[in-house]
Amino acid sequence: MRFTIRWMTKRLSITLEPEDEGAVESFGTRGTREHEALLAWAAQRGLEVTGSTAEAALLRLLLRAGVESLRTSALDVAYAELAVSMTGAEKADSRAARDRYVKRAEGKRAR
Repeated sequence: MRFTIRWMTKRLSITLEPEDEGAVESFGTRGTREHEALLAWAAQRGLEVTGSTAEAALLRLLLRAGVESLRTSALDVAYAELAVSMTGAEKADSRAARDRYVKRAEGKRAR
């Protein structure tokens, strides 16, 4: 048996500060580098973009791009933390192996 869950769309109302409006406007203005970058980002992900600068569509794309960027950053931090912890674990393993060797070597000398 297969179930499909469909999320209902939710309409939100937000207030943008003047600097937010300026940033959104630069992404919504055709011919700007920001607009072209956003369209390329969407196309790479298979998102349909008709070149429309409708505010709602533009905000949805910017939201998705921001979420993806932050998730990527969070993963980068997690991988860095994992690498540090593995390095620490490897150092601890190496130290333990060295200590075992020293004990064996000292045990042989004592004989």
